[in-house]
Amino acid sequence: MSMVLRQRGKRSDIYGSIVETLKTGSYNILQISEKTGINWETVRNALSTLESIDVVSKEDNKYYIDQTRILNIREDTLLGLPLTEEQENKIKGLAARIKEKWNKITSRPLNKTFLQKMMVKLIQEEKIKDIPYGWYLFGLCTVLQLDPQELGKSEETEYDKKIEIIVRDFSNMHSTNELMTRQYTEEAKPLYLSKMKLSSILMNPFTEHSINLLKIEIRNILFSFQKKEDNKDIMEYLNGFDSIVIRLIKTLNLKELEELRQSINESFTAIWDMLGAYNFYENMIPFYGQTAKKYYIIRIEILKSIAESYLTALKDNIPITEAKEDSLSKFKGILASQSQ
Repeated sequence: MSMVLRQRGKRSDIYGSIVETLKTGSYNILQISEKTGINWETVRNALSTLESIDVVSKEDNKYYIDQTRILNIREDTLLGLPLTEEQENKIKGLAARIKEKWNKITSRPLNKTFLQKMMVKLIQEEKIKDIPYGWYLFGLCTVLQLDPQELGKSEETEYDKKIEIIVRDFSNMHSTNELMTRQYTEEAKPLYLSKMKLSSILMNPFTEHSINLLKIEIRNILFSFQKKEDNKDIMEYLNGFDSIVIRLIKTLNLKELEELRQSINESFTAIWDMLGAYNFYENMIPFYGQTAKKYYIIRIEILKSIAESYLTALKDNIPITEAKEDSLSKFKGILASQSQ
């Protein structure tokens, strides 16, 4: 088996590069750094993560790998989680049947979001077992990423009556925003509703009114995301983002804030990637048990590193005198202070 990490810039190659290197022998941190071209501190942190999930072991300051413990991280599933051939065929068969019904009922192209939402609705209402699904970045979805354009024909007819009912219902919704708003409302998910509102604010030019709404929705997300023992680090990033944005709003004028709107949006997207990954991981525990944690840990460490880069860059826009007054650099170089 091989360890393949989904691509998201060079950071996502770190774990794969280290594992591939350790397949050739045992090495210390410096040797791994030299062989991979990855800096010493990054290698040390990555090894610590891999050691915590039993992918690598250490003896006499050298790290080695047990090939039987290597995680086979898929590129086509969320968090890279595994699927049996039977599960994959089942998901693709149902998705293909949904697509066929959709194309008969409406002339609108079927997009990924609509397909995933209908898939989950079918799984829930028919109580179909052994198909992992949960809350991710845009709401409920299956673990397998699906592209309607790549789906073939299906002989699966067991759920045709229910599929037709679901497709007719969903075809009455004409936008993904309408679809997501309905799902978040029906499922009572204020966190996701606030995310939608915040994303909308950040996609349009700032006004004095929208700046006030921005502060409100960030706080709504802070209060809606339930803090637990295993997500305290994510909460610190979220609090850091809040602290940075509040400082920027207090010290910059509307024009200056507008110039930073894209950077704020990118930083929030990086934060939301972490929240979505955590929510999905929690939902995967009933399906995968503790195996889900190993895949989640690797993914979340990558996402934390990405988020830290965005937050550090955003923090640099706070006027120096203002930044010096606060203890904003205590948390891994990002703003973790809660001061108002």
